[in-house]
Amino acid sequence: MTALPVASPWFTQTEVAPDIVLLTEPHVARLWRANMFLVRGRDRDLLVDTGMGVGDLRAALAPWVRGTPLLFTTHAHLDHIGGHAQFADAEILVHPLEAARLRDPGGPPGLAYAGLPPAQAQSYRDAGFSTDGLFIDAVPHAGYDPAAHRFHGIEPTRTVEVGEMIDLGSRRFEVLHLPGHSPGGVALWEAASGTLIAGDVIYDGILIDTTADASVPDYLDTMARLPGCARCLSGWCMAATRAASGASEWWRSSMRTGPAGEPLVFDRRCRLSV
Repeated sequence: MTALPVASPWFTQTEVAPDIVLLTEPHVARLWRANMFLVRGRDRDLLVDTGMGVGDLRAALAPWVRGTPLLFTTHAHLDHIGGHAQFADAEILVHPLEAARLRDPGGPPGLAYAGLPPAQAQSYRDAGFSTDGLFIDAVPHAGYDPAAHRFHGIEPTRTVEVGEMIDLGSRRFEVLHLPGHSPGGVALWEAASGTLIAGDVIYDGILIDTTADASVPDYLDTMARLPGCARCLSGWCMAATRAASGASEWWRSSMRTGPAGEPLVFDRRCRLSV
């Protein structure tokens, strides 16, 4: 196999709103390239998700944070919790339905699609993704071995429930439980600014609703309950910052049906208003 180039820095960092920094891993394959957000508050900072755990996220955050940030988990899929183990001293929050997976995320040995269980790989192909090669096209430093990568579990400090408030001093976010992509998928809603940090609930791109823990009926209910917002910060694909007045402007779907008329999957396209 041809050696992968070194990409330094590993993370991109973009201030997408006042005191909100978007971090991405551009050399991770699109399917696994989650968005992470650092929200800086008066009294404490908040980190939402941690990506794949390939690069040193803690070092990348150093210019932005004061001390150890509060770590909020939108859901426990591998691309959102891969770096959690780098924050073992943090207060780590997760929904109860995702806690067991955060403790034991599983995942393939290494960063090759060949290591995925066949059913999981097929679900990604069903959603329109290639499952050839590696999850990355570069390495964060010389000597990094993609085959040696492991996804490490971590014990959450506590679980969060719908309606709970996350108070940073100058900013307050309400926890929303929005299942569909994942049973315990949660988002953060700041009413004062109209900002939704959405996780994988809503985004521009192919909607992944074919995995084992996805639920189309839950997705439909979630879309009906989404608040209109001035700014939507999604956990995957394009981190949209455009306005939307509600789910009707976000969601364009037609149910495909099986032989008995049963719903199978969405049309898997989620759109935001311009």
